[in-house]
Amino acid sequence: MPELELTRAPGDKKLYVLEGVGSLRLRGWFSRSASAETAVGDRSWELAQRGVFHTVIEAYDAAGTPVGAYEPRAFRRGGNLMWHDHGYGLRPASAWKERYALTFGGDRELAIIEGKGWSKRPVKVAVPDPSALPPGLLLFTVYVVRSLAENAQTAATAGATAATTVAATG
Repeated sequence: MPELELTRAPGDKKLYVLEGVGSLRLRGWFSRSASAETAVGDRSWELAQRGVFHTVIEAYDAAGTPVGAYEPRAFRRGGNLMWHDHGYGLRPASAWKERYALTFGGDRELAIIEGKGWSKRPVKVAVPDPSALPPGLLLFTVYVVRSLAENAQTAATAGATAATTVAATG
């Protein structure tokens, strides 16, 4: 299965490229929004997170029309993803890492995406045939998984800080 990596563009800390698919440019405070563009530059989307305790991620085309949305599950990792009126699933593919399977029709795996937050190489994507997935769907899913990884990293850091503070004052 071919593996792609989202990598930071040289000289631009806010631009990340998924070779052959497109790019993500981070915007806003704490990278809560981004723009996505296909590799050939003919399609673009605005991606944004809203909410604090229940984060929803949405995608809008150049005309401002909603084209995608990610709604997390209430109690477990993963959730439902919509792209141009087609429903997909995002389910955990690992118990220990922020790795998710993009699924269609229940169990059909289209890609495995592993997120690590915003580092030089924040996301790895294993996809049998990248040309079989719409580039916008793949870029949106990469952004969603990266956001889930960032949220998990923030929660782990906050938990460790709270535990250390309690232990030091206890």
